[in-house]
Amino acid sequence: MEKECKHPSLGRENLRRRGIGWRMACFVLLLFMAPCAMAQQGQTFTVSFKANTLEEVFDYLSKNSDYVFTYNSADLRQEAKRVTHDFKNATLAAILDECLKGTAFTYEFIDRHVVVKKREEKPESVTVKGFVYDEKKQPMPGVTIQVVGTSVGTATTSKGWFSIDLPMLKGKLRFSFVGYESQEVEFTERTDTLKVYMKEEVSDLDEVVVRAYGSQKKRETISAISSVTADEIKEVPAASIATLLQGRLAGVNVIQQSGAPGSASVIAVRGFNSLLVDGASDGQPLWVVDGVPMHLFVSPVTGTNTLADIDPSMIESVTVLKDAAAASIYGSRAGNGVILITTKKGKAGEAKFSANVSYTFSQLMEYPTQTGGRMERWLDILAHRNQVNPSFVYSENIVRRVYASSYEEVYGTSGSYDFFWGNGVREVDTK
Repeated sequence: MEKECKHPSLGRENLRRRGIGWRMACFVLLLFMAPCAMAQQGQTFTVSFKANTLEEVFDYLSKNSDYVFTYNSADLRQEAKRVTHDFKNATLAAILDECLKGTAFTYEFIDRHVVVKKREEKPESVTVKGFVYDEKKQPMPGVTIQVVGTSVGTATTSKGWFSIDLPMLKGKLRFSFVGYESQEVEFTERTDTLKVYMKEEVSDLDEVVVRAYGSQKKRETISAISSVTADEIKEVPAASIATLLQGRLAGVNVIQQSGAPGSASVIAVRGFNSLLVDGASDGQPLWVVDGVPMHLFVSPVTGTNTLADIDPSMIESVTVLKDAAAASIYGSRAGNGVILITTKKGKAGEAKFSANVSYTFSQLMEYPTQTGGRMERWLDILAHRNQVNPSFVYSENIVRRVYASSYEEVYGTSGSYDFFWGNGVREVDTK
């Protein structure tokens, strides 16, 4: 590195040569004992750094100035910056500003010391403020405001005003109040005064189940009730209602007695009992279709049952009553359980049409022609008749194959026109 150092102290000898008295010397001495800010402004450096580390720069400045540099060597070695710069008549402060630019370090002059230290990172923060109103634009006091994901929060004042300092530049605020829906509002460092309008929360009442002996909330119902909706059975390929219920309701057994179309099935709710008497009780549950009770009946003439006329695709829901509480509604007929069927009905609104169409096709693969007997012999005869063998012609060490196209061309040669004719020459046995 090239260096040239100029310092006001070099003028002392000149002052003495001019015969300045001791008072002037004391005055000059006091100038050098002035605050470090004035001293460092007077001293200049002309130096060129070529990829020098910060430690090398500070070492040079310490040796060529009246200042002692203090720093943490371990922290300074972690800084990867290299100084490459030409300084001409630059003050110490200007050199330090340029060398520490873009680094995590800063400096401070304390008397004759230069303290190099890490910069103090100020936490980034933002102040979020605003008002909270209800749907009638009335201020809402006591609304809880919390930063999503943290425990930091506040509450609105009697005028619905809130203000909160947050150590972040962006995030979400959750506004909550009893009887109102919670809301989440995003904020950034550019967010101005917020105005949040809370909406009242409307809750549905518990479903009520009407029974023969009173009404009861659904969650408090102790009766054994099982239900199947239309969405659960719409894709099931079943030809009867009984087949739809098979395996879908707990405690309901469905047994198919016959594979004939429209044949009846034996359905038992909560198992079979020993009180089954022919003509008195067959153990079948009571079927109620849209409020009309009907028993499962199989015609002795056609073999079909009374429920076979109901299209499974027209069923809205199926409900099975399994306990004795059903007897309070339907009497003794419900001794073996009740199956309630609700069919689809027209609804107010636009007319809709839905269709379920399926199409399948199959293709029979083509197999080779099967032959045997007379056909097989005929194919062998055709193969012999079309058998042609070439004859060989030798000329000048060249062998050529010649295929005959008629009986005349093959006569007397070494080839053959078909298996039976050959070459037309037959040897006569003279023996």
